[in-house]
Amino acid sequence: MNVFKYCGYREEQGSVTIMVALFITVLMAFTAIVIDVGRVALEKQQLQSAVDAACLAGAQELPDSIVAAKQKSIMYFEENGFDEEEIDQIEFVNSNKRIRITASHPVEYTFAKIFKREDNTKVSVSAAAECSSVFGPFKYALFSGSEMDLLQFKGQNIIDGNVHSNNSIKNAATVTGVVTAVNTIDAKVNASSGKIENSPYVSMPDFSDVLTLATTVNQSTLINVFGASFKASSNQYTMSAEQLNAMLSVYSTVFINGNLTINGSGIHSNGSILATGDMTFNGSNVSMNASDSVCFYSMNGNITFNGGSGDVTGILYAPKGTVRLNGNSGIFYGSIVGDLVTCDGGINLTYSSQAAQSVPFTITRLVE
Repeated sequence: MNVFKYCGYREEQGSVTIMVALFITVLMAFTAIVIDVGRVALEKQQLQSAVDAACLAGAQELPDSIVAAKQKSIMYFEENGFDEEEIDQIEFVNSNKRIRITASHPVEYTFAKIFKREDNTKVSVSAAAECSSVFGPFKYALFSGSEMDLLQFKGQNIIDGNVHSNNSIKNAATVTGVVTAVNTIDAKVNASSGKIENSPYVSMPDFSDVLTLATTVNQSTLINVFGASFKASSNQYTMSAEQLNAMLSVYSTVFINGNLTINGSGIHSNGSILATGDMTFNGSNVSMNASDSVCFYSMNGNITFNGGSGDVTGILYAPKGTVRLNGNSGIFYGSIVGDLVTCDGGINLTYSSQAAQSVPFTITRLVE
């Protein structure tokens, strides 16, 4: 009887040994796969980073020279640890304003080749970049981004360019262009190129890339170098138009942490002013040369433009606030963009691509 029990024990022990061996084999296989899958993913990520860097470098030479763009992109690709031969294609599209690069890289398996009977695999990535104005293809003269508030005209309104509201448009305006609204458009809006109600929602344009090129002008520099006054209780800087011209002659794109008020009429500058808070412009008789253009960009606040008479060229951009236009009897050339736009006293607005001159053209960005 004991002999039979002993034999059974030997058989059970043998079965356990086989099961353990199988388990270890399966575990090793899974471990090998996990290690190699992780390695493939890492190599692909590194290749993608190299292609991204190559595209961004090459795009800085466009559209002037595709030869220089190609050379520069290859140089940056190699500096990131890869060989030129691993670039499958470099192409230039969109009138040589965009560069697109495709690349492949072999990755040798460490353990998985034992089970898959393959020595390596190949990872492929692509990217595209272009150099363009932040103002870019945004072709609206007047844009109201709020889904909650109407674009409501007051007084006499003459607009040469396209108009859009992400809500409805109310009251009278004469528009040479297309007028679109997510909801309804007042019958008193006369649009030469048509009115489109129930149109798709249009996202607020993103000019935030300008911040990467801006020079931060701190409190000391604003006060001691450019003569601004400062009120600490409201974090409020006040400058004259002449002081603004002096600052933009030194720094073409300026970032100010606070609220900013500009008093005066003689703006003779090209450039961009970014402020974290509210921006107010007070000018009874604005005087700008035909070649001048200024972008006022309030990152988190409102823009109030008391322009009086005189013609102005530029961009008013308040993506999270209200752009208020008060009593401007002159012509505003450019684009007005806000979460909400109000026009007390009417508006005479003409879309102008020249306004883009106030925004840096040297921004390169990945687009694919």
